[in-house]
Amino acid sequence: MPLTLPHVLVVGDGLAGCLIAWELHFRGCSFAVWSDGSPAASDVAAGMSNPVSFRRILPQWNAREQQDEARARYQLIESHLGTSLWRNVPIVRIFPNQEYADLWAERAAGGHGVSPFIEVMDLANLHKSIKAPCGAGLVPDAGWVNVVALTKKSRSKWQENGCWEQRAWKMDDGCPEGFDAVVDCRGIGAVEDLASFGLELRRNHGEVLRVKPAVEWGERIVNNVTWALPLGDGTYRVGSTHRWDIHEPICLDKTPEALMEGVSDARTHAQELECLEHRAGLRPTCFDRRPILGVVSKAQPHYHACVGWGARGVTIGPTVSRWTIEALLGERKAVPDEVNPKRFPTFTEN
Repeated sequence: MPLTLPHVLVVGDGLAGCLIAWELHFRGCSFAVWSDGSPAASDVAAGMSNPVSFRRILPQWNAREQQDEARARYQLIESHLGTSLWRNVPIVRIFPNQEYADLWAERAAGGHGVSPFIEVMDLANLHKSIKAPCGAGLVPDAGWVNVVALTKKSRSKWQENGCWEQRAWKMDDGCPEGFDAVVDCRGIGAVEDLASFGLELRRNHGEVLRVKPAVEWGERIVNNVTWALPLGDGTYRVGSTHRWDIHEPICLDKTPEALMEGVSDARTHAQELECLEHRAGLRPTCFDRRPILGVVSKAQPHYHACVGWGARGVTIGPTVSRWTIEALLGERKAVPDEVNPKRFPTFTEN
């Protein structure tokens, strides 16, 4: 670590910029946050922290370490903001067919990397509203983060401290006077700048709803490909869509009907659903579903990327924020290879 801590510019105040700012704050580093007010992927963030990939019933990348670090970090931020952010909320995974149910049961029995994270549910313990003809599994160690409260309250704190400004920045602007380093958390806003180094940041369009069913659905997250997350006030966040062919954060007219039909398939009786909110955003992601972290240019060593968090930003965020700042401060030589820009075959460090 340098003898004198750097003054750092954080560009973007979505989830990534928020967690980078907190990482600097906890280390006693001075910083400023600039945001141009453009839509963020955080606008459609489910906020779920799930250690299991349901498609193939596998543990997520560094599942245990990232889950534990995420819980600890959000709870620490809670104590500074004086508001509740993290909730422990198990996930009920409805089995789509018997083959999937058998594989889940086999892996839940032990001897597999995912075994510590999953259980087979006794159907008698399912909420009365849930329909699961092939059975269901449980992920007990899951959680939910109120991302909207996190980003809004953090922004207010930085504003009160005089270190937040509505202002745009791009790579050609270099390191502004008075700063020693820049951490780029613009997400999709960094696409063009990173492309000049052969780094492709992809846009994944997503939409989510907030709905209110006529009869409550219980206090657990339920996933049958479409998921429903209880918000604690009788409403549920429902999502989400994934499209690669839409490059603007627009709400599609057909989405509410499709998502409400999907979530209703997991319920015992058809219910009237009231759609209270419909939001869209663009998730920044990479070819291997790993973020882009660290220095990308020898000519601009002040610039550190922290983008491409994808759909698992809530879980990986605290870990990758720490890696980014550790590398910036010289506490580690570089970010790990699995998130280093050098893993891109097309990367041109210049």
